[in-house]
Amino acid sequence: MADADRRVEMGFEGGLILVVRLADDEWSKLETALDGGGRVSLTGDDASYVVDASKVCYVKIETSVGRVGF
Repeated sequence: MADADRRVEMGFEGGLILVVRLADDEWSKLETALDGGGRVSLTGDDASYVVDASKVCYVKIETSVGRVGF
């Protein structure tokens, strides 16, 4: 996916953490589902996901993941 520019980390009930890179339109779908608590289908840079937003405990978003260093 060429326009995937957000690194999104989701923490779920039970301790599972999912890290994906999402385009802006996919992030908007997730954000809407988080407000409503339903399920959402997302397409990341390497796979497709179905997320139950009612089980998400936290979301961390990094918009600038480019880093210089070791």
